Amino acid sequence: MNTRAQEHKAQGTIEYLVIIAIVVVIALVVVGLLLQVMNQGSNIPETSAKTAWKSTEPWGIVDWSRATDGNLTLVLKNNTADTLEFNEFAIGSSSADKNSNPATVPAYATKVIVITTSATCASGTKYSYSKTDIYIDYNSTSINGKRMGGAGDIVGTC
Repeated sequence: MNTRAQEHKAQGTIEYLVIIAIVVVIALVVVGLLLQVMNQGSNIPETSAKTAWKSTEPWGIVDWSRATDGNLTLVLKNNTADTLEFNEFAIGSSSADKNSNPATVPAYATKVIVITTSATCASGTKYSYSKTDIYIDYNSTSINGKRMGGAGDIVGTC
């Protein structure tokens, strides 16, 4: 009888280990699938950043891209019913149109600007500029020297 009881214990242990192995395999498959889905959704931060910038006032950014030479091209939009004068767009120490004559941008019109940076950007490389380092200087019809802070980060892939 002892041998039979030991055989049943051994069989129960083996069954238990097989069940644990199956659960571990299923968990690994699920984790692998989740990682694959998350990698496919890597553009989500870029699209959400662009969505946030499109609706800001007085200035929105309709689109942006960074070339491999490091230049960042942005399409600014005057999201107000008033004509604005664009003075400067700055990201950290890089800026566009700084100290030049203000550019008049009619209501709901766009202006393309290019910011030259010293860093090159290899094709497929991701880039990111923090919203705390971004500002737009402009003049309204009643007040000169206004400054708009960044509405969100500027992120993308070269």
